[in-house]
Amino acid sequence: MRLRAHLGVFLVCLGLIALWTWPLARDPAHLVPDNTDPRLFSWVMLSVFWNLLTRPHLLLHGSAFYPHGASLTFAEPLVTPALLAGPLYALTDNPYLAYNLTLLVFWAVSGWAAYAVTYGITRCHPAAAAAMLVYTLAAPRIQYAVEFQMEMMFGLPLAVYALVRYLETQRVRPLLVFLVAFWLQAIAVWYFAVILGCGLVVLALSYALRHWSGWRPRALLAAGAGGVALAAALGPIAWPFFLTRRELRLERSLDDALGRSADVLSYVSTEGNWLGQLVHVSYGHETTLLPGLVAVGLALLSIAWLRADRATPPATGWPERLVTLAMVASALAGVLTIAGAGWIARDTAWTRVPFLTVSGVALLLSLLLRDALAGWRRWRAGRTDRRLTAGEWVSTLGTVGLLAWLLSFGPVVKMAGSPLGAGLYAWLHPYALPLRAIRGTTRFGLLVLLVVALLAGLGAAWLWGRLSGRARPYAMAAVLLVLALDYAHVRQPYDRIASWTRPVDAALRADPADVAVLEWPLNRSATDVDAMLRSIGHGKRVVNGFAGFALDFERELSGLLSSSMPPFATPEARTALAGIYPLRYLVLRDRAQRPPGWPAGEALAQVSGGFLHFRGAHGPDDLYEIVSLPERGHVLERRVSYDLLRSRPVLRVSVRPQRTDVGIEQWVDIALNAVPLTRVPLDQARAVTATVTRPFHRTLPNVFELRHDYRRTAAARGPKHWIGTSGVASPVDAVVRSGGQPHGDVASIRIGVRELAPNRRGYNLVAVGPAGEVRSRAVFDTLGNRANSGRLVAWVHDLPAGTIVFGAVKDEASGQLSPQAVGALSTLGVRGDLRGRYRESHAFIGVKGAPPGSAIEALGPHAVEVQVGIPDAGLGLELVEFSLEAPPGR
Repeated sequence: MRLRAHLGVFLVCLGLIALWTWPLARDPAHLVPDNTDPRLFSWVMLSVFWNLLTRPHLLLHGSAFYPHGASLTFAEPLVTPALLAGPLYALTDNPYLAYNLTLLVFWAVSGWAAYAVTYGITRCHPAAAAAMLVYTLAAPRIQYAVEFQMEMMFGLPLAVYALVRYLETQRVRPLLVFLVAFWLQAIAVWYFAVILGCGLVVLALSYALRHWSGWRPRALLAAGAGGVALAAALGPIAWPFFLTRRELRLERSLDDALGRSADVLSYVSTEGNWLGQLVHVSYGHETTLLPGLVAVGLALLSIAWLRADRATPPATGWPERLVTLAMVASALAGVLTIAGAGWIARDTAWTRVPFLTVSGVALLLSLLLRDALAGWRRWRAGRTDRRLTAGEWVSTLGTVGLLAWLLSFGPVVKMAGSPLGAGLYAWLHPYALPLRAIRGTTRFGLLVLLVVALLAGLGAAWLWGRLSGRARPYAMAAVLLVLALDYAHVRQPYDRIASWTRPVDAALRADPADVAVLEWPLNRSATDVDAMLRSIGHGKRVVNGFAGFALDFERELSGLLSSSMPPFATPEARTALAGIYPLRYLVLRDRAQRPPGWPAGEALAQVSGGFLHFRGAHGPDDLYEIVSLPERGHVLERRVSYDLLRSRPVLRVSVRPQRTDVGIEQWVDIALNAVPLTRVPLDQARAVTATVTRPFHRTLPNVFELRHDYRRTAAARGPKHWIGTSGVASPVDAVVRSGGQPHGDVASIRIGVRELAPNRRGYNLVAVGPAGEVRSRAVFDTLGNRANSGRLVAWVHDLPAGTIVFGAVKDEASGQLSPQAVGALSTLGVRGDLRGRYRESHAFIGVKGAPPGSAIEALGPHAVEVQVGIPDAGLGLELVEFSLEAPPGR
């Protein structure tokens, strides 16, 4: 094919897609599918493009989900389409126009790829046109129009064809084409990298089994070098995803895929198709996977190449007969399983037997074994030809399609919603790490679609070769016309977006500072995904976020903020917002949609007690500035993202004591991610400047913690510090609380301002030395295991005399509490005995070596509390300034 022919095919594909998605092409600047994806993926692509130009080392750090970093890894990377969407946005200042044009162009590129690849296989333009129509207009492609990333399928046919050509020729050029095609596809959509990778493994294995000889060492070395180069090229994109998985534990479990897997009937679902008017079948989670009746007919016609292919050695030996028998038996078992699905579904015992998966895997292995036998016959005959014949293409593609078909069913194979046993995905999931990135296993069906499209092209090529005379082009034109008409469908609905900018965006954009915004309501997909896209316009970080993963931070913050009326009025809510640095603005969206009784404007600012300053109404939205300082407490936190910390590593903090007393030494420990940075004396107002260094969290928020603590001198201790009748004065102020399971289910040991109880079931114990230093902490579950009573005895025995011990029971501690354990507690001055007192509470403060009954203790069928010293002394820190700045000269 010449360049003009390639361009013509692309334009035809573009025209067909515009027609099949009409009226999108009529107004691409304002029409978007009724779905969150246009906003989500527009944000991803525009963020990636901006990062490429300004900070490529932070390529996948986005403005949303703040204070998390690498937030673009919560979706697909979309680097390849970003190279088009970014410039389009820069030229038009309209993200929806950039999104729609990118969608149409890459969709058309995938159609061109199917045409070019099929022509390369068959050297027949009508066959290539048939494959292009199937791959471009089949119902799954049309219904996936709302899932932007699923239309980025341009690399699948190119990678398949280039890999086969490299295996055939062992030349560098097709290897380079394969590496580039796979790389461009992978950095666009990880889903397709995994799906395509699975198919290519089977394809390469099938080819290698057919060709035992003729492998050049240089070619094998080139393949190895190419694999290393591909891994290196994927590294900058893949590494942030691995970090996200490691830090946030974000990966797809089998349960995640249960609701997003194909049903066996998904492949015959007529939903959205003209056939649905005659026979309604609907069992697709995301889309139907029906390739089309004409497409299936042409694909079946390609089987004729197996008989017409004279280059394949005939299967005459007994090994071939056994393999053929195994293939027939496996296929028949699968058909019988599907036919008897209703009977199997009625019996719970039978649903646990994976009949369809076993028969499918058996058929897959039989096909590969047949390839190995063909390779053995070829080797024995001394044949050196390496190019796949049409029949071998049919066989190899069928094997790839079978694997994809099996994987599309996910963890549990279902027929009409009824389980038929475990799926191949469940078998491979524990061992194949890439599969843990796949939640929607239905999407393996798109690889099946590619196989059907190529087989349909091969079927059309066989038909073209059997036709003759002047009627041949007309007959084939009729076939293509019927194929296109088979894809008549119900038109998708679109929303019309009049303008993507808001008055409040202009107000936010006017502030040149690098600050964050929270838009309320939070944790609602429509609001969150819209706020993400708006951030592209106003340039601020946003706390809101919506993608394939729901983060605990956003969900918990939403629950906290909405737990009071009016919102943002509780100390807990204000503390949570103050802990997000540099959160400056709060946008309350759409005044008309707020619940009755909400204060508005200045009224809400007054309710907040000065925490919110009203900055005006902008259209339907209200804008508030958050004033978080000064802030008081014992433990104050500030959460920041990785990219902000990288650019602004200079920490400036100003603190002062809430009060000072003679004989009390106070200080503030400053830590980053639990790693100490510095200790600041708190006898007066203090300011500290420090440059923070790595390691930082890449995805998790980086947490600065300012923890206040104090120590009393001996002269500052009074009668309240005596521990019962032990004759020992406590060097610390402490409060111990215990709640059995019905009485709060809690164990709390607060020494000074620090919470030290592990807060787990059983006895929670903390040992403190005479100078107030913490010597040991432990938990002994004397309900779950009697051996824990022995461990408690040993722990108490090892304490030096005079050690002060604080104890609190959580949930239940009596079930396996031994007499020896009770005796060990009595050496701490404890008299209480929980044996026979199921789920009662017990709290005490005792001294090692003191007589029984000398401790401060309380127990009973209710929550209990004991204390020593003056725990509520009114001490604490006041944070006056917290800022992160760039180093001088940057």
